Amino acid sequence: MPAIAPLVAAWKRRARNLPGPLAGTGEVSNGRPVQVELLVAGVWVDITDPYVMVRDDGGQISITYGIQGGEGSQTDRAQAQLQLKNGDGRFTPRNPSGAYYGLIGRNTQMRISVPDGNGGKDYQIWGEVTSWAPNWDASGNDVWCDVTVNGIMQRLAQGPAPERSVIYTAITNPTSTNLMAYWPMEDATGATSLAAALTSGSPMTWTGTPTLASYADLAASDPLPDISGAVLSGGVPKYADPTATQVRFLAHIPAAGLSDGKVLCSIDQVDYSAGSAQFWEVYYSTTDATNSLVLRTCASDGTFLGIQLPSTVDVRGRLLYVSVELQESGTAITRQLQLKDVLTGHVYSVSDSQALTQLTRVTKVQFGPAARATSGPASTQFLPGVAVGHCTVENRITAIDALGVRLNPVGEVAGRRIQRLCGEQAIAFDWVGDLDDTVALGAQSKQNLLTLAQESTLADGGLLYETTNVLGLGYRTRASLYSQDPAIVLDYTGFNLAAVPVPVEDDRNVQNRVTVTVAGVSQTYEATTGTLSTAAVGVYGDTGGVTLNLASTDDNTLLDQAAWRVHLGTVDEARYPQISVNLAHSSITPAMRRAILALRLGDRLQIINPPAAWLPPDTIDQLILGTSATITHFEHRITFVCAPASPYTVGYLDSTAARIDIDSQLLTAIGTGDTSIDVIPAAGQADLWTTDTAEFPFDLRTGGEVMRATACTPKVTDTFTRSVSSNWGTPDSGSTWTTTGGSASDYAVDGASGVATLSTTDVSRRTSITAAGPDFDLYCDITTSALATGDSLYGAVTARMQDSSTMYMARLEFTTSNTVVLLLRRLLADATTDLGTYTVPVTHVAGTYVRVRFQGAGSALKAKAWAATDALEPPEWHIAGTDAGISPAYSIGTRSIRVTGNTNAASVAIQYDNYRLINPQTMTVTRSINGVVKAHTAGEALSLVHPTPLAL
Repeated sequence: MPAIAPLVAAWKRRARNLPGPLAGTGEVSNGRPVQVELLVAGVWVDITDPYVMVRDDGGQISITYGIQGGEGSQTDRAQAQLQLKNGDGRFTPRNPSGAYYGLIGRNTQMRISVPDGNGGKDYQIWGEVTSWAPNWDASGNDVWCDVTVNGIMQRLAQGPAPERSVIYTAITNPTSTNLMAYWPMEDATGATSLAAALTSGSPMTWTGTPTLASYADLAASDPLPDISGAVLSGGVPKYADPTATQVRFLAHIPAAGLSDGKVLCSIDQVDYSAGSAQFWEVYYSTTDATNSLVLRTCASDGTFLGIQLPSTVDVRGRLLYVSVELQESGTAITRQLQLKDVLTGHVYSVSDSQALTQLTRVTKVQFGPAARATSGPASTQFLPGVAVGHCTVENRITAIDALGVRLNPVGEVAGRRIQRLCGEQAIAFDWVGDLDDTVALGAQSKQNLLTLAQESTLADGGLLYETTNVLGLGYRTRASLYSQDPAIVLDYTGFNLAAVPVPVEDDRNVQNRVTVTVAGVSQTYEATTGTLSTAAVGVYGDTGGVTLNLASTDDNTLLDQAAWRVHLGTVDEARYPQISVNLAHSSITPAMRRAILALRLGDRLQIINPPAAWLPPDTIDQLILGTSATITHFEHRITFVCAPASPYTVGYLDSTAARIDIDSQLLTAIGTGDTSIDVIPAAGQADLWTTDTAEFPFDLRTGGEVMRATACTPKVTDTFTRSVSSNWGTPDSGSTWTTTGGSASDYAVDGASGVATLSTTDVSRRTSITAAGPDFDLYCDITTSALATGDSLYGAVTARMQDSSTMYMARLEFTTSNTVVLLLRRLLADATTDLGTYTVPVTHVAGTYVRVRFQGAGSALKAKAWAATDALEPPEWHIAGTDAGISPAYSIGTRSIRVTGNTNAASVAIQYDNYRLINPQTMTVTRSINGVVKAHTAGEALSLVHPTPLAL
């Protein structure tokens, strides 16, 4: 028999670290083998004695929990059945003479517990009574009530689907007292106005003809109207003059944009004095902004007050959450215009202050009216191709992210969605594992909570369960099932089992070819080798495949999902559907009893010392998927419904034989004899091949040819260990540096760094190397030869550089206060767009380097900076932005400058070291390992021949 100490330690560890029923309830047991409690008038009443299991010695309580039918993805509803003595009719809900008349009925809560071994309770079920069935014998001497108790899934399964969209619910549940008006604009075709969601509101009307329920590209909302041919107008009910006004709405701007000056939205307030602000207009502009939105303030006669407040983001083709925020501040008003890209989540904000106005209550909101301002770009009514919806008026300013993920749930991870759904309906929620380490889901459809939770569970592959320490739901993540320590070890020879564990060899759960479909896109994975492959046993798989709600329809994502299901369906071992223990048996020690009671769905159970004469001598290793229990006067028998644990026992990556495949491709075409190839991550990927020489060689396949990789290096590396004057010469790898700006004598390599001397102000010194492609991942160490005086010194890493006026840069500003500021900037035709800043937590010392990493993949740009002497790179990106203004490859390099006001000597310099372009990579390969000799085109996929299988 195994030592008890490890079992006790494991139980204590689990009881301390995990929420819910693994921890003590804090309630005292009544000391009996079982305790049954009923919630009567808000008070838990112990009805065990004399009402439970008293009819005869055969009285029992039966409980089922979790998955009951063997392996499966959906948890069955927990259920308990028992009989209660009912001679006085107290358990007959409609008996007016009964003690509990009017206090019990359908869904009265009941909980059943057993002693946990520490003086407290361990709940076996916490549910609701779904059936009271009074019964009696012919003599009338034996009167009882058959009671059925179900977990919360029973009720949730019968719950209706929500009537309203996710966004509607987010705004109205609960409805804020600061919400003055709300028009969802989800009205169906045929409506004659747009209904107000608030009972105090009035509908939004129109002139012209809108196309209702037309825009359906946001799954969190019902279809919204296209207002190409209409002007919408909504009156706001009277309310007290506020100190803040906030108007928000969704708007889709067509890819072609709009005419200059077209008014997207106008907001009217009570005119409190002549010449004061009466209305604001949010208009589209190509003159006051670059294809963006502008906010202006006007008096009642259209006189323009103050200045425009333009946004800088190109709004064409975007679905935006537009927020106009006005806040009184003394005698001024702070104006803020925020545009949140609904699909990317990026927020673009601009703000200013006006000193000549104050706020009164909003009276009207319009969409698509003609411009009323008497200056600036004018326009006629109507907004071709524009859709709008979910307009709110509030008398306070809230965070632009107030709706959270509900604005667009696409990308929300499965565990967090289940948690959020439970929170929205005030249902207790418990979990095991990291909820953030679950798969990203697609849109949230109009289904009831249980259906949505089961959909999330199916996508992630974890276990949904009903909590037993409170009436609620729980979720165990798939990742938490991986490579667990056994939660309990039972000894066959120590008589720990209540029944013989029967192994079953069958094809019940075999799946060797699975098709996964997401949003109409399908991928199929088939096991073609192995004992349970299609070649060995024929094709097994669900008819029609598996439909999942995932955020991505990427081929690799779908293939991974299908492959994981094939992995689970091709386990070549016997399954043990039932493993039974009797907690009343003398072989079950108190420590084992506590450990068994602490078991949860998904825990790992092992049986050692099986009968070797007729079973394999290996340890029986299973995961618990469900339980059934019977409690009588004499025993507490628990039968575990199990499945093999081996599919979840993932390998370790520190094995010398382990290889993780990545999605990569050839950057350029190669001939049959080329032994140096350039590779990049596949579209949308960022992982790179290892450069650790100890990991080579390994075999790769591309276009049917197997080649052996013997080395991998960054495309460009430069340690600047040479000595060069009047230029930077040739780096350790890559093309020759080109220098531009200033004098040739401003450039040198001094054996330790690349030097750009700033002999004059306001002239940038640039070095460049022709880029191999538009995507990049750059490292560089940057410092100054002296501390800045008068004004800052600047050194930058550049990418997609076209010339002196067009490039992206991750720039370090070395200030006169010796702080270092990282700036992510786009320079386009000398116009700057700043995508974010970050103050590096260092005090600059001349000659001490700061390391910069600058990465670009498509329109996604990221940057980080830290002291080069730090041993580890920060895991987080300090700045991340999205910009598609410059897409061709052009060049990579550096840019250095000092500006008017800087008083450093003309010999001051920016110094660069350890310049590396780690993406693309250059691989050295031996060709035609499998005898295939062929050329390959750019873009061909490159992958490991023998990757190590990994968990989903």
